[in-house]
Amino acid sequence: MPKGRGQIISTFTWQGAARGFDRQGNARVDLLFQKYENALFIEYGLTDRWTVIARPALQNVHLRFENTVDAANGLGATELSIRRVLAQKGPWVMSIQAGGFVPGSVENGFDKPLGQKGLDWEVRTLAGRSLQVMGRPGFLDVQAAFRERSLGSSNEIRLDSTFGVDLSRRIQLLGQANIVIGLPSSQPAIRTVDSIKAQAGLVWFYRPRRGLQVSLSRTFMGRNVVRDTGVTIGFWQKF
Repeated sequence: MPKGRGQIISTFTWQGAARGFDRQGNARVDLLFQKYENALFIEYGLTDRWTVIARPALQNVHLRFENTVDAANGLGATELSIRRVLAQKGPWVMSIQAGGFVPGSVENGFDKPLGQKGLDWEVRTLAGRSLQVMGRPGFLDVQAAFRERSLGSSNEIRLDSTFGVDLSRRIQLLGQANIVIGLPSSQPAIRTVDSIKAQAGLVWFYRPRRGLQVSLSRTFMGRNVVRDTGVTIGFWQKF
């Protein structure tokens, strides 16, 4: 993010599921899951190389599994990160990012009861490039991260990718893939969580620096995680 420039993306997301994946990866666990989230993604360039990131979120989560109901409402885990550009050449840019996830009173991972608190840490590498798709400007962003989790939860390797292309001067198509690979926990009773999720959507820039986003998401594979479907509406403000 260039010095003095930034963006704020305000999103409202609903996620729901009636099934979950068991420890073998089969979608045969009966449950009821609903989650409502209001989140702010804030990004600001301190210099041309250093960018700060924050993502607080208000959440309302309800999970019924077997004879247990777990529900919570309030502030979820808040991300606070800083990113540095390592190299930039032609259409390519390489960066590294580090940050923490400050626990709130609601969700902090599917392998723990809602609101069970603990500070998580993450280191992330990013590689991106601009490109042309059938004559239209676009981009590809690929990220790999290691997240150290607290309270005995399994650490995670995360792989994220985003593809975008401008369908017109005002409409951008976005596609994302998010992969979580859970590592064995030091506590055998803690479940290891894996998931593969995809998201696709459109952003309509009704003004040069303001946009409206609509997207759909789905968890297609996983272990010890819900098979959720999500709908997101977002408002973009660049400055």
